[in-house]
Amino acid sequence: MNKRLVLRAGAISALALLAAPGFAQDPFPSRPIKMIVPAAAGGSTDIGARLISKLMGQALGEPVVVDNRGGAGGRIGPAEVARAQADGYTLLYGNNIGQALLPAVVKSLAYDPLKNFVPVGGAFWYSTLIVCNPKVPFNDVKGMIDYAKKSPGKLNIATAGPGSGNHFSSALIGSMAGIEVTHVPYKGNAPAVQDVMAGQADCIHIGEAKPYLDSGKLKAIATTGLKRDPRFPNLPTVDEAGLKGFDATWWQGVFAPAGTPPDVMAKLTAALRKAVDDPSVKTTMFDSGFVPSFMTPDEVNARIKSDMVSFKKIATDAKIEIQ
Repeated sequence: MNKRLVLRAGAISALALLAAPGFAQDPFPSRPIKMIVPAAAGGSTDIGARLISKLMGQALGEPVVVDNRGGAGGRIGPAEVARAQADGYTLLYGNNIGQALLPAVVKSLAYDPLKNFVPVGGAFWYSTLIVCNPKVPFNDVKGMIDYAKKSPGKLNIATAGPGSGNHFSSALIGSMAGIEVTHVPYKGNAPAVQDVMAGQADCIHIGEAKPYLDSGKLKAIATTGLKRDPRFPNLPTVDEAGLKGFDATWWQGVFAPAGTPPDVMAKLTAALRKAVDDPSVKTTMFDSGFVPSFMTPDEVNARIKSDMVSFKKIATDAKIEIQ
């Protein structure tokens, strides 16, 4: 047989093998997906991530397994996902702390939220409560501002540490109200709340406070979102209390490494939307103050950009800088 014909026949056979079902690329997903959560297990972020992961796995037909990577102020998880293969099998359960706040103030961040990731979509939004020691001489935002103006530097607000979400939230109040707020940083919310209850600090902005409020160990004066917290419908927002436009709203969502194929992204986004819309999500996350609210990938990117501008301004006004 002619050598050229033999070669051609071999090439045709090879192409036939590649086209055979056994050699076709497996449809996505064909194995478990890893969801990296940049927070310790047990917290509200972890609870939200596990619920969304479970429901996404049901929609996709393969389990989505949570992998907690806390530490370094939430920087470890995003950095790992940014380096991961862009095949849809490694995802990030992120938020606007890691995707917008840190990039706005940290000089040496190991990832770029807009270049290294593509949003799958948004899952939740939530605000925080401004809670204070019951003995402070005010019961609302107006009273707090009047107190701070009459005694400059006396009002002190505890936070989870420099550059934390509640540090930015309290700094924004100081900037918008034109008052001097003394920042009292702690290593996390737990010790900060304990000192507010003990009277070592006046107030703190936190998401979960119902047990402390029910026991009378703390009192709430406002919520920090533009919309009222569904758990406390009678508690006014800071905006309603007089600081028009005040908005310290936080959100969480799912991200994939940049370059993930569009068809894979479409499946992930559809699964996330189905998870967020599941009736069990609202009831399960109610006590944590999380409101399920799906955001499209384009909406998430737009929110990241606007949040970065806002956080940068707050950091500049309050002289916040994180190394």
